[in-house]
Amino acid sequence: MPWEQLLRQLRGPFSFLSSDPDELDKLPAAYGRALPRPQRIFLDREETTPIIGFPILQNESEQLLRTALEAYLDAEEELEWARITRRPNDSRGYQLAWEEYSRLLSTATENVTSSSFGRGYPSIFWLYHSIAVSRQLKEVPRRLVRRSSDLARLHGDAVKYRIYQRYLDRVVRLTYDVVQEVARQAQDREEELFPQLLQLMRDNVLILSEDHIGPDLAELGSYFRGYLRVEPERVRNAVDVAAHWLDARLDTEPALGSALRLLLGSELPDDPRTLLTRSELLRFLSSWRGFPAAEVPPEDVDLWEQLLIRLKEFELLAGLRRLAVPVRPHPTRGLVCRGAFWSLTVREVAVSDATRPLDFLRPWVVDPKVSRFGLIYDISDFSAVLSVLGRSGVASQDSSFRQIFRFQRRVNRLARRQRLRLEKYLGDGALYSGRHPARLITVALELQRTYQQAIDEGFPFDRGMRIALNYGTYRLLPIEGGDSSGGQLRYEFFGQGIVELSRLVTGKTMRDIDETKTLLISLGYPAIEVDQFFAPVTSQNVDLINKAEENRPFYAYINSSGALINEGIVATEKFVRHLEEREQPVPVRRVREGRRTYVVSEIEAGDETVRVALRRLGKASFKGIGKLVVYEVVDTHDWAEDRGEPLDGLTLTAALDEAVASSRTA
Repeated sequence: MPWEQLLRQLRGPFSFLSSDPDELDKLPAAYGRALPRPQRIFLDREETTPIIGFPILQNESEQLLRTALEAYLDAEEELEWARITRRPNDSRGYQLAWEEYSRLLSTATENVTSSSFGRGYPSIFWLYHSIAVSRQLKEVPRRLVRRSSDLARLHGDAVKYRIYQRYLDRVVRLTYDVVQEVARQAQDREEELFPQLLQLMRDNVLILSEDHIGPDLAELGSYFRGYLRVEPERVRNAVDVAAHWLDARLDTEPALGSALRLLLGSELPDDPRTLLTRSELLRFLSSWRGFPAAEVPPEDVDLWEQLLIRLKEFELLAGLRRLAVPVRPHPTRGLVCRGAFWSLTVREVAVSDATRPLDFLRPWVVDPKVSRFGLIYDISDFSAVLSVLGRSGVASQDSSFRQIFRFQRRVNRLARRQRLRLEKYLGDGALYSGRHPARLITVALELQRTYQQAIDEGFPFDRGMRIALNYGTYRLLPIEGGDSSGGQLRYEFFGQGIVELSRLVTGKTMRDIDETKTLLISLGYPAIEVDQFFAPVTSQNVDLINKAEENRPFYAYINSSGALINEGIVATEKFVRHLEEREQPVPVRRVREGRRTYVVSEIEAGDETVRVALRRLGKASFKGIGKLVVYEVVDTHDWAEDRGEPLDGLTLTAALDEAVASSRTA
């Protein structure tokens, strides 16, 4: 992700950080590799503008880690106070506090390191955890004032940074130990697993010791006195003198203004102090004739320029920290977060149930198991057509591949319009996922029409197309693909949901035998011997083809051996049940075609409404997953709207159950 795009997503205020490319180039290049990229967090109505940030789950384990951190830093403060006042310290309590915090921190570090797979979990963890660290450390001098104002004035600032240094040393050693063990188990390189953001935080003291810095640097008093060992007024006075001098010179010396406009490539701001936040500008001004070098000596110029880089780094990290969006489970509304994290309102709002917040104390951090509605299509006899085209010459092959490319582009446009996501491209088909069943069933119907249109235009793969719909459980397998430039990390679906879909489009046992027989004959085996070899199997069901069913352009049925024959659209029972989000009557009609009984209903998919016919086929047997109840889905675009008899007062599922009962009675 480019710097400019990242800065647009951050929330200010920014007093020192600029979106100017030249300014951003002066930041260490390591930030571009270490900073995690925010994600979109949709509200419960996904049509609204999403929140940009990092969803962090608020639960008991997160509270335990924060409490342990506060207890440990309090113990460090007690240790320092005991040294100042020359009193004995509770060494046992100090050790117990560190052991409890280190135990939880080790667990979190191991989880985010071993589960990241390029997703930046260690950086997100330290972004969020550093909020609690900085808030605790910045209050050390104030807490010491409550104990003794005289001792706090003498030692408070130094105590803050001694605690900071000891905390950082211990945390870095602990992280190295954990990362080393994870690298050994994963057979990976340790330096690639160590959180780079923690390294950057170690190099900039402000990030872990402050949570806000204003333009007047009023919050940095303890930093100047306790860490830099200089008086705060020295830096402020140097900036004030330089700003006043610049303001006066711009009015009396046009050459200086022209030089600055040429240097900056833009017009000058009204406030000259704003100019001094540009890197190396004060150093440039210090070489101009008449600059007050006595009041702003070179060492103060160097001090300001070094501090300016630290301030820009701090504001960059602070802006990212503000994107942490704590979410918590609600008894009735799912996951909720407070609106104050992105707007002026403080009310709680529900986020989409697809939100997967980070839980750093859980082994996977984000549960890889998701439930999605899936659609898969498969062009029938694709390999057989390809083999025929392979013997037809280069021109025929080239034309066929161009046609399949154009067909796939049409399908992708259909899917994008209904907000489906392409998960896998299978050559002769593809797998799409979505969160609304009505959108998937709409795409399935339009896909079938698109295929028929392609055949009318001369599409060579004209032996049929199978489509399957389900609601299943998948696991997200992250595939290495994210990079420092902001490339999106790609996930692959695997698990039971894909197995179901693949069986629904390829689960034809007897046709598998026919294909095997054809293959053996093509390899030179005598046809008589092949038929005799498969005779014991084929004799069990002499005629498995239902000619009445297959006398349609697209069809699906269960044959006498319990196998699904799918040359149309089928859906699982879970998918059909989810078509009704609310259990209330919908306008449905019952349509009979011979021995087939359909239930026709209107389904809303976003701004579109489609009429679809459903029929319960029964239970089909599938290899590896047993029996599934499947439904046939039929397009009704050429049916009359008043066809069939209305079923008043019934839900879609109730109408389907009633249709099964009535067909059995008939």
